[in-house]
Amino acid sequence: MLPDVSSVTFLFPPNPTLTKQIRSTYLEPNLALYARNSYVYREGTSLKLMGEPWTAEGANVYWLGLDENVIPPKGEPFYPPLNASYPTKGRTTEVMNTLVMMGATLIRAHTLGVSVGNPLSLSPSLGVYNDAAFEPMDWAVFQARQHGLRIMVPLTDNYDYYHGGKFTFLRWAGYNITGSQSPLTPETMYFYTKPKVVTYFKNYIHYLLTHVNPYTGLSYAEDPTIIGYETGNELDGGKFKDKNVPIAWIREICRFVKKLGPKKLCIDGTYGVNSTHFAVSEVDVFSNHYYPLNNSILTTDIAAVQSANRVYLAGEIAWTGMKGDSLQSFYDIILKQQNSSSPVVAGSQIWSLFGHNVPDCSTYINHTDGYSLMYGNPNNSAKIDAQISTIRQHYFAMQNITVDSYLPAVACPQNYIPGYDAEYTYM
Repeated sequence: MLPDVSSVTFLFPPNPTLTKQIRSTYLEPNLALYARNSYVYREGTSLKLMGEPWTAEGANVYWLGLDENVIPPKGEPFYPPLNASYPTKGRTTEVMNTLVMMGATLIRAHTLGVSVGNPLSLSPSLGVYNDAAFEPMDWAVFQARQHGLRIMVPLTDNYDYYHGGKFTFLRWAGYNITGSQSPLTPETMYFYTKPKVVTYFKNYIHYLLTHVNPYTGLSYAEDPTIIGYETGNELDGGKFKDKNVPIAWIREICRFVKKLGPKKLCIDGTYGVNSTHFAVSEVDVFSNHYYPLNNSILTTDIAAVQSANRVYLAGEIAWTGMKGDSLQSFYDIILKQQNSSSPVVAGSQIWSLFGHNVPDCSTYINHTDGYSLMYGNPNNSAKIDAQISTIRQHYFAMQNITVDSYLPAVACPQNYIPGYDAEYTYM
Protein backbone atom coordinates (compact mmCIF):
# COMPACT_ATOMS: atom_id res chain seq x y z
CA MET A 1 0.00 0.00 0.00
CA LEU A 2 1.28 3.47 -0.85
CA PRO A 3 1.01 6.06 1.95
CA ASP A 4 -1.73 8.66 1.71
CA VAL A 5 -0.72 12.31 1.39
CA SER A 6 -2.22 12.98 4.82
CA SER A 7 0.13 10.47 6.41
CA VAL A 8 3.10 12.81 6.04
CA THR A 9 1.59 15.58 8.20
CA PHE A 10 3.13 14.09 11.34
CA LEU A 11 6.48 15.35 10.02
CA PHE A 12 5.42 18.97 10.57
CA PRO A 13 4.57 21.15 13.59
CA PRO A 14 0.89 21.68 14.47
CA ASN A 15 -1.22 23.74 12.08
CA PRO A 16 1.37 24.17 9.31
CA THR A 17 0.47 25.92 6.07
CA LEU A 18 0.78 23.03 3.67
CA THR A 19 -0.94 22.60 0.36
CA LYS A 20 -1.79 19.23 -1.11
CA GLN A 21 0.90 19.85 -3.72
CA ILE A 22 3.60 20.50 -1.12
CA ARG A 23 2.64 17.46 0.92
CA SER A 24 2.72 15.28 -2.18
CA THR A 25 6.38 16.14 -2.80
CA TYR A 26 7.27 14.21 0.34
CA LEU A 27 5.75 11.11 -1.17
CA GLU A 28 7.81 11.24 -4.37
CA PRO A 29 10.86 9.44 -2.92
CA ASN A 30 8.53 6.71 -1.66
CA LEU A 31 6.89 6.39 -5.06
CA ALA A 32 10.28 6.18 -6.78
CA LEU A 33 11.40 3.47 -4.35
CA TYR A 34 8.16 1.60 -4.82
CA ALA A 35 8.59 1.78 -8.60
CA ARG A 36 12.17 0.46 -8.44
CA ASN A 37 10.93 -2.56 -6.53
CA SER A 38 7.99 -3.22 -8.84
CA TYR A 39 8.15 -5.42 -11.93
CA VAL A 40 7.45 -4.35 -15.48
CA TYR A 41 4.91 -6.83 -16.82
CA ARG A 42 3.00 -7.53 -20.00
CA GLU A 43 -0.73 -7.12 -20.27
CA GLY A 44 -1.78 -8.14 -23.78
CA THR A 45 0.06 -5.86 -26.21
CA SER A 46 1.25 -3.40 -23.55
CA LEU A 47 3.99 -3.22 -20.95
CA LYS A 48 2.93 -1.88 -17.57
CA LEU A 49 4.48 -0.74 -14.31
CA MET A 50 2.39 -0.28 -11.17
CA GLY A 51 -0.76 -0.62 -13.25
CA GLU A 52 0.16 2.16 -15.67
CA PRO A 53 1.48 1.94 -19.26
CA TRP A 54 5.27 1.80 -19.39
CA THR A 55 7.27 2.72 -22.46
CA ALA A 56 10.65 1.25 -23.32
CA GLU A 57 12.69 4.01 -24.94
CA GLY A 58 16.45 4.08 -24.64
CA ALA A 59 19.78 2.95 -25.96
CA ASN A 60 22.01 0.01 -26.56
CA VAL A 61 24.94 0.28 -24.15
CA TYR A 62 26.52 -3.02 -25.05
CA TRP A 63 29.82 -2.48 -23.19
CA LEU A 64 28.59 -2.22 -19.59
CA GLY A 65 29.93 -5.62 -18.57
CA LEU A 66 32.93 -5.99 -20.87
CA ASP A 67 34.37 -3.45 -23.28
CA GLU A 68 36.46 -3.52 -26.46
CA ASN A 69 36.99 0.19 -27.06
CA VAL A 70 39.50 1.25 -24.41
CA ILE A 71 43.04 0.23 -23.54
CA PRO A 72 43.08 0.58 -19.75
CA PRO A 73 45.99 1.86 -17.63
CA LYS A 74 48.85 -0.56 -17.08
CA GLY A 75 48.01 -3.06 -14.37
CA GLU A 76 44.26 -3.07 -15.03
CA PRO A 77 42.67 -6.26 -16.44
CA PHE A 78 43.21 -6.39 -20.19
CA TYR A 79 43.17 -9.09 -22.86
CA PRO A 80 45.07 -7.65 -25.86
CA PRO A 81 44.08 -10.24 -28.52
CA LEU A 82 40.45 -9.06 -28.28
CA ASN A 83 41.11 -5.60 -26.78
CA ALA A 84 38.87 -6.67 -23.88
CA SER A 85 38.73 -4.70 -20.64
CA TYR A 86 36.27 -3.74 -17.93
CA PRO A 87 34.61 -0.30 -18.05
CA THR A 88 35.33 2.06 -15.17
CA LYS A 89 32.60 2.78 -12.66
CA GLY A 90 32.70 6.43 -13.68
CA ARG A 91 31.96 5.58 -17.32
CA THR A 92 28.96 3.52 -16.29
CA THR A 93 27.57 6.17 -13.98
CA GLU A 94 28.05 8.93 -16.56
CA VAL A 95 26.10 7.00 -19.19
CA MET A 96 23.26 6.47 -16.68
CA ASN A 97 23.13 10.22 -16.05
CA THR A 98 23.07 10.79 -19.80
CA LEU A 99 20.19 8.38 -20.32
CA VAL A 100 18.15 10.13 -17.64
CA MET A 101 18.84 13.50 -19.27
CA MET A 102 17.68 12.08 -22.59
CA GLY A 103 14.41 10.85 -21.09
CA ALA A 104 15.26 7.18 -21.55
CA THR A 105 13.70 4.34 -19.58
CA LEU A 106 15.46 1.23 -20.90
CA ILE A 107 18.99 0.00 -21.60
CA ARG A 108 19.72 -2.95 -23.86
CA ALA A 109 23.05 -4.34 -22.67
CA HIS A 110 24.68 -7.28 -24.47
CA THR A 111 27.60 -7.88 -22.11
CA LEU A 112 25.39 -8.09 -19.03
CA GLY A 113 24.45 -11.46 -20.49
CA VAL A 114 26.90 -12.35 -23.27
CA SER A 115 30.30 -12.93 -21.68
CA VAL A 116 32.01 -16.16 -22.72
CA GLY A 117 35.24 -17.38 -24.23
CA ASN A 118 38.04 -15.01 -23.19
CA PRO A 119 39.98 -14.67 -19.90
CA LEU A 120 37.98 -11.61 -18.77
CA SER A 121 34.62 -13.20 -19.56
CA LEU A 122 32.19 -14.45 -16.95
CA SER A 123 32.81 -17.92 -18.38
CA PRO A 124 36.29 -18.13 -19.95
CA SER A 125 35.89 -21.83 -20.74
CA LEU A 126 33.29 -24.55 -20.40
CA GLY A 127 32.09 -24.87 -16.80
CA VAL A 128 34.68 -22.38 -15.54
CA TYR A 129 33.53 -19.06 -14.09
CA ASN A 130 35.39 -15.84 -13.46
CA ASP A 131 33.41 -14.06 -10.76
CA ALA A 132 35.56 -10.93 -11.11
CA ALA A 133 33.56 -10.29 -14.28
CA PHE A 134 30.47 -9.75 -12.15
CA GLU A 135 31.84 -6.53 -10.61
CA PRO A 136 31.19 -4.22 -13.61
CA MET A 137 27.95 -6.07 -14.30
CA ASP A 138 26.73 -5.68 -10.72
CA TRP A 139 27.65 -2.01 -10.70
CA ALA A 140 25.77 -1.39 -13.95
CA VAL A 141 22.60 -3.08 -12.68
CA PHE A 142 22.82 -1.20 -9.40
CA GLN A 143 23.37 2.17 -11.06
CA ALA A 144 20.48 1.57 -13.45
CA ARG A 145 18.32 0.84 -10.44
CA GLN A 146 19.47 4.01 -8.65
CA HIS A 147 18.69 6.10 -11.72
CA GLY A 148 15.22 4.66 -12.25
CA LEU A 149 16.25 2.88 -15.45
CA ARG A 150 15.47 -0.69 -16.55
CA ILE A 151 17.57 -3.20 -18.45
CA MET A 152 16.96 -5.94 -21.00
CA VAL A 153 19.72 -8.44 -21.61
CA PRO A 154 20.52 -10.68 -24.62
CA LEU A 155 21.79 -14.08 -23.49
CA THR A 156 24.01 -14.91 -26.45
CA ASP A 157 25.15 -13.43 -29.75
CA ASN A 158 24.72 -14.61 -33.30
CA TYR A 159 28.25 -13.47 -34.13
CA ASP A 160 31.78 -14.30 -33.07
CA TYR A 161 32.73 -11.06 -31.32
CA TYR A 162 35.02 -10.33 -28.37
CA HIS A 163 32.32 -11.14 -25.80
CA GLY A 164 31.56 -14.55 -27.32
CA GLY A 165 28.28 -16.08 -28.42
CA LYS A 166 26.77 -19.15 -30.00
CA PHE A 167 29.99 -20.13 -31.76
CA THR A 168 31.76 -20.24 -28.39
CA PHE A 169 29.31 -22.86 -27.14
CA LEU A 170 29.65 -24.83 -30.37
CA ARG A 171 33.44 -24.90 -30.03
CA TRP A 172 33.12 -25.99 -26.41
CA ALA A 173 31.03 -28.90 -27.65
CA GLY A 174 33.74 -29.90 -30.12
CA TYR A 175 32.41 -28.30 -33.31
CA ASN A 176 35.26 -26.26 -34.76
CA ILE A 177 33.20 -23.47 -36.31
CA THR A 178 33.86 -19.74 -36.41
CA GLY A 179 31.51 -16.97 -37.34
CA SER A 180 33.85 -15.86 -40.12
CA GLN A 181 33.28 -18.99 -42.20
CA SER A 182 31.35 -18.37 -45.41
CA PRO A 183 29.15 -20.16 -46.01
CA LEU A 184 28.54 -21.47 -42.50
CA THR A 185 28.46 -25.23 -42.15
CA PRO A 186 25.19 -27.07 -41.37
CA GLU A 187 26.66 -27.81 -37.93
CA THR A 188 25.93 -24.18 -37.01
CA MET A 189 22.36 -25.26 -36.30
CA TYR A 190 23.64 -27.60 -33.58
CA PHE A 191 23.57 -24.61 -31.22
CA TYR A 192 19.79 -24.98 -31.25
CA THR A 193 19.36 -28.70 -31.82
CA LYS A 194 22.09 -30.67 -30.02
CA PRO A 195 21.03 -31.43 -26.43
CA LYS A 196 24.62 -31.20 -25.23
CA VAL A 197 25.07 -27.67 -26.58
CA VAL A 198 21.67 -26.55 -25.28
CA THR A 199 22.60 -27.91 -21.84
CA TYR A 200 25.88 -25.96 -21.85
CA PHE A 201 23.97 -22.80 -22.68
CA LYS A 202 21.32 -23.39 -20.01
CA ASN A 203 24.00 -24.08 -17.39
CA TYR A 204 25.51 -20.70 -18.23
CA ILE A 205 22.11 -18.99 -17.99
CA HIS A 206 21.55 -20.61 -14.60
CA TYR A 207 24.87 -19.34 -13.26
CA LEU A 208 24.16 -15.85 -14.55
CA LEU A 209 20.60 -15.47 -13.28
CA THR A 210 21.19 -17.01 -9.85
CA HIS A 211 24.10 -14.68 -9.10
CA VAL A 212 23.36 -12.36 -6.16
CA ASN A 213 24.39 -8.75 -6.71
CA PRO A 214 26.20 -7.52 -3.55
CA TYR A 215 25.05 -3.94 -4.20
CA THR A 216 21.37 -4.92 -4.02
CA GLY A 217 21.23 -8.29 -2.27
CA LEU A 218 19.09 -9.54 -5.14
CA SER A 219 19.82 -12.20 -7.70
CA TYR A 220 19.52 -11.18 -11.34
CA ALA A 221 16.48 -13.43 -11.53
CA GLU A 222 14.84 -11.45 -8.72
CA ASP A 223 15.85 -7.88 -9.50
CA PRO A 224 13.02 -5.87 -11.13
CA THR A 225 15.69 -3.61 -12.68
CA ILE A 226 16.23 -6.33 -15.30
CA ILE A 227 12.84 -6.50 -16.98
CA GLY A 228 13.67 -9.53 -19.08
CA TYR A 229 16.08 -11.62 -21.07
CA GLU A 230 16.37 -11.85 -24.84
CA THR A 231 17.13 -15.29 -26.22
CA GLY A 232 19.99 -13.74 -28.18
CA ASN A 233 21.16 -10.90 -30.36
CA GLU A 234 20.16 -11.06 -34.04
CA LEU A 235 19.86 -14.84 -34.04
CA ASP A 236 19.51 -16.68 -37.32
CA GLY A 237 20.35 -20.10 -38.72
CA GLY A 238 22.92 -20.76 -41.40
CA LYS A 239 22.29 -17.58 -43.39
CA PHE A 240 22.15 -13.95 -42.35
CA LYS A 241 18.62 -12.90 -41.31
CA ASP A 242 17.05 -16.20 -42.40
CA LYS A 243 15.07 -16.28 -39.09
CA ASN A 244 15.77 -20.00 -38.92
CA VAL A 245 15.63 -20.37 -35.14
CA PRO A 246 13.71 -23.48 -34.09
CA ILE A 247 10.45 -23.00 -32.23
CA ALA A 248 11.38 -25.76 -29.77
CA TRP A 249 14.59 -23.93 -28.80
CA ILE A 250 12.82 -20.59 -28.29
CA ARG A 251 10.24 -22.30 -26.08
CA GLU A 252 12.87 -24.18 -24.06
CA ILE A 253 14.99 -21.09 -23.37
CA CYS A 254 12.03 -18.87 -22.50
CA ARG A 255 10.60 -21.51 -20.18
CA PHE A 256 13.97 -21.88 -18.49
CA VAL A 257 14.33 -18.13 -17.98
CA LYS A 258 10.83 -17.91 -16.52
CA LYS A 259 11.46 -20.88 -14.26
CA LEU A 260 14.46 -19.08 -12.78
CA GLY A 261 12.77 -15.68 -12.78
CA PRO A 262 8.98 -16.10 -12.95
CA LYS A 263 8.40 -12.36 -13.37
CA LYS A 264 10.90 -11.88 -16.18
CA LEU A 265 9.79 -11.05 -19.69
CA CYS A 266 11.15 -13.21 -22.48
CA ILE A 267 12.12 -11.46 -25.70
CA ASP A 268 12.52 -13.38 -28.95
CA GLY A 269 16.07 -12.60 -30.11
CA THR A 270 15.54 -13.74 -33.69
CA TYR A 271 16.70 -11.16 -36.25
CA GLY A 272 13.27 -10.14 -37.45
CA VAL A 273 9.77 -11.20 -36.59
CA ASN A 274 9.29 -14.92 -37.26
CA SER A 275 5.52 -15.40 -37.17
CA THR A 276 5.86 -19.13 -36.50
CA HIS A 277 7.22 -18.17 -33.07
CA PHE A 278 3.82 -16.67 -32.19
CA ALA A 279 2.95 -20.21 -31.14
CA VAL A 280 5.37 -19.90 -28.21
CA SER A 281 3.20 -18.47 -25.46
CA GLU A 282 6.22 -17.80 -23.26
CA VAL A 283 7.48 -15.07 -25.61
CA ASP A 284 6.31 -11.66 -24.40
CA VAL A 285 8.10 -9.36 -26.82
CA PHE A 286 9.07 -9.57 -30.49
CA SER A 287 11.68 -7.34 -32.02
CA ASN A 288 13.53 -6.23 -35.12
CA HIS A 289 16.56 -4.07 -35.94
CA TYR A 290 16.62 -1.28 -38.51
CA TYR A 291 19.69 -0.60 -40.65
CA PRO A 292 18.61 1.68 -42.24
CA LEU A 293 15.30 2.92 -40.86
CA ASN A 294 12.41 1.47 -42.85
CA ASN A 295 8.88 2.66 -42.08
CA SER A 296 7.29 -0.01 -44.26
CA ILE A 297 8.95 -2.88 -42.38
CA LEU A 298 8.17 -1.22 -39.05
CA THR A 299 4.49 -0.96 -39.93
CA THR A 300 4.37 -4.57 -41.14
CA ASP A 301 6.11 -5.80 -37.98
CA ILE A 302 3.70 -3.90 -35.73
CA ALA A 303 0.65 -5.37 -37.48
CA ALA A 304 2.04 -8.89 -37.28
CA VAL A 305 2.83 -8.68 -33.57
CA GLN A 306 -0.51 -7.04 -32.83
CA SER A 307 -2.25 -10.03 -34.40
CA ALA A 308 -0.40 -12.26 -31.94
CA ASN A 309 -1.43 -10.10 -28.93
CA ARG A 310 2.19 -9.45 -27.95
CA VAL A 311 4.46 -6.44 -27.49
CA TYR A 312 6.75 -5.06 -30.19
CA LEU A 313 10.13 -3.40 -29.71
CA ALA A 314 12.57 -1.86 -32.18
CA GLY A 315 15.66 -3.23 -30.44
CA GLU A 316 18.28 -1.42 -32.52
CA ILE A 317 17.85 1.53 -34.84
CA ALA A 318 20.24 3.47 -37.05
CA TRP A 319 19.65 6.97 -35.69
CA THR A 320 22.08 9.11 -37.72
CA GLY A 321 19.77 9.66 -40.70
CA MET A 322 22.37 8.83 -43.32
CA LYS A 323 20.12 6.41 -45.22
CA GLY A 324 16.54 5.19 -45.25
CA ASP A 325 13.49 6.95 -43.84
CA SER A 326 13.88 9.93 -41.56
CA LEU A 327 14.24 9.45 -37.83
CA GLN A 328 11.32 11.78 -37.15
CA SER A 329 8.99 9.85 -39.47
CA PHE A 330 10.03 6.56 -37.85
CA TYR A 331 9.33 8.00 -34.41
CA ASP A 332 6.02 9.44 -35.58
CA ILE A 333 4.79 5.91 -36.35
CA ILE A 334 5.86 4.67 -32.91
CA LEU A 335 4.33 7.62 -31.06
CA LYS A 336 1.05 7.45 -32.98
CA GLN A 337 0.77 3.75 -32.28
CA GLN A 338 1.63 4.29 -28.60
CA ASN A 339 -1.15 6.87 -28.33
CA SER A 340 -3.73 4.56 -29.90
CA SER A 341 -6.39 2.72 -27.92
CA SER A 342 -4.44 -0.56 -28.25
CA PRO A 343 -0.71 0.23 -28.19
CA VAL A 344 1.64 -2.49 -29.39
CA VAL A 345 5.00 -0.73 -29.72
CA ALA A 346 6.75 -0.38 -26.36
CA GLY A 347 9.57 1.71 -27.79
CA SER A 348 12.95 1.69 -29.51
CA GLN A 349 16.68 1.67 -28.67
CA ILE A 350 19.28 3.61 -30.60
CA TRP A 351 22.56 1.91 -31.47
CA SER A 352 24.66 2.84 -29.51
CA LEU A 353 25.52 5.17 -26.62
CA PHE A 354 29.01 6.21 -25.49
CA GLY A 355 30.44 8.90 -23.22
CA HIS A 356 33.80 10.10 -21.97
CA ASN A 357 36.73 7.83 -21.24
CA VAL A 358 36.21 8.53 -17.53
CA PRO A 359 38.24 9.58 -15.55
CA ASP A 360 39.58 11.28 -18.69
CA CYS A 361 36.91 13.92 -19.32
CA SER A 362 38.70 15.35 -22.34
CA THR A 363 38.14 12.33 -24.59
CA TYR A 364 34.96 10.77 -25.93
CA ILE A 365 34.91 7.08 -26.81
CA ASN A 366 33.92 6.41 -30.41
CA HIS A 367 33.15 2.87 -31.52
CA THR A 368 33.75 4.02 -35.14
CA ASP A 369 30.95 1.95 -36.66
CA GLY A 370 29.16 5.11 -37.74
CA TYR A 371 26.44 4.86 -35.08
CA SER A 372 28.15 5.97 -31.87
CA LEU A 373 26.00 8.54 -30.10
CA MET A 374 28.28 10.78 -28.03
CA TYR A 375 25.93 13.09 -26.16
CA GLY A 376 27.45 16.51 -25.57
CA ASN A 377 30.52 15.96 -27.73
CA PRO A 378 31.62 19.45 -28.90
CA ASN A 379 32.82 17.86 -32.14
CA ASN A 380 29.31 16.75 -33.09
CA SER A 381 28.04 18.37 -36.26
CA ALA A 382 24.88 20.49 -36.13
CA LYS A 383 23.08 17.70 -38.01
CA ILE A 384 24.11 15.06 -35.46
CA ASP A 385 23.05 17.22 -32.51
CA ALA A 386 19.73 17.83 -34.27
CA GLN A 387 19.23 14.06 -34.49
CA ILE A 388 20.09 13.67 -30.81
CA SER A 389 17.59 16.40 -29.99
CA THR A 390 14.94 14.53 -32.00
CA ILE A 391 15.68 11.40 -29.96
CA ARG A 392 15.39 13.26 -26.67
CA GLN A 393 12.14 14.95 -27.62
CA HIS A 394 10.67 11.61 -28.73
CA TYR A 395 11.67 9.82 -25.53
CA PHE A 396 9.92 12.44 -23.43
CA ALA A 397 6.93 12.58 -25.79
CA MET A 398 6.41 8.84 -25.24
CA GLN A 399 5.85 9.77 -21.58
CA ASN A 400 3.49 12.64 -22.48
CA ILE A 401 6.14 15.22 -21.63
CA THR A 402 7.06 18.03 -23.99
CA VAL A 403 10.64 19.33 -24.09
CA ASP A 404 12.27 21.76 -26.50
CA SER A 405 15.26 21.10 -28.75
CA TYR A 406 17.84 22.21 -26.17
CA LEU A 407 20.34 19.55 -25.09
CA PRO A 408 21.17 20.04 -21.38
CA ALA A 409 24.74 19.26 -20.37
CA VAL A 410 25.68 16.14 -18.43
CA ALA A 411 28.63 16.53 -16.08
CA CYS A 412 31.57 14.19 -16.56
CA PRO A 413 32.50 12.60 -13.20
CA GLN A 414 36.22 13.33 -13.54
CA ASN A 415 37.01 12.82 -9.85
CA TYR A 416 34.42 10.11 -9.52
CA ILE A 417 34.29 8.24 -6.22
CA PRO A 418 31.94 5.25 -6.21
CA GLY A 419 28.94 5.81 -3.97
CA TYR A 420 25.42 4.63 -3.46
CA ASP A 421 23.48 7.77 -4.32
CA ALA A 422 22.35 8.63 -7.82
CA GLU A 423 22.08 12.22 -8.95
CA TYR A 424 18.79 11.56 -10.71
CA THR A 425 15.95 9.28 -9.75
CA TYR A 426 12.57 9.04 -11.38
CA MET A 427 9.90 6.50 -12.21
